[in-house]
Amino acid sequence: MKLLYSLFLLLVPLRLWGDQFNEGDSPSHKIHFEVRGKDENSKEIWLSPENHKEKAVKLCETEAWGNLEVHFSSDDFWIIVQDGGASLGIDLTLFQRVKGVTFKEIKDANIGDKAEHIALAQAGVPDEEGLDHRYIRVEYWTDDSRFVLVRLYGAGSNQGKYPLSVAAWYGFYDLGKGDFTFDFRKINEGSVVKNPKQTQ
Repeated sequence: MKLLYSLFLLLVPLRLWGDQFNEGDSPSHKIHFEVRGKDENSKEIWLSPENHKEKAVKLCETEAWGNLEVHFSSDDFWIIVQDGGASLGIDLTLFQRVKGVTFKEIKDANIGDKAEHIALAQAGVPDEEGLDHRYIRVEYWTDDSRFVLVRLYGAGSNQGKYPLSVAAWYGFYDLGKGDFTFDFRKINEGSVVKNPKQTQ
């Protein structure tokens, strides 16, 4: 019984609290991430090669207040750090691989701002009437790592009232273009592979 319990503990991912993971691996398992730091208002995300934590490199600092998620693209070339607080909102920070486990932040990505601008524009709402509480989350990364589906929601205030609300707005962010796209033909390129050699 003790052996089964020990195995169970090994299989359960380590978490800081709630649904926030303390550490994990990229889909390929070639990159490991770990959240470090004891300060309540500041943590650090470190990356290391598979089975080589001694070669860890600092990715960034972040709040890690319970909403932290680290999302890797399928090819390990991109990372999106999703973080924030319940009242402050949740935002996305994009990183691009330089070499090995060294990544650089794409400071002009502004995924949350771009998503909010498009969502409000579609409803005829000017930017100055924006969301005071904005939450944006990663929902899905395409297999070719070129697009990431995000979900935006939140509310805007006007003198203490909340006349503006976004329940769930979805959009595909194009990593190559650095903006959102709604061209599903482009998103689905490569999804269907014709293999004449395959027999049933």
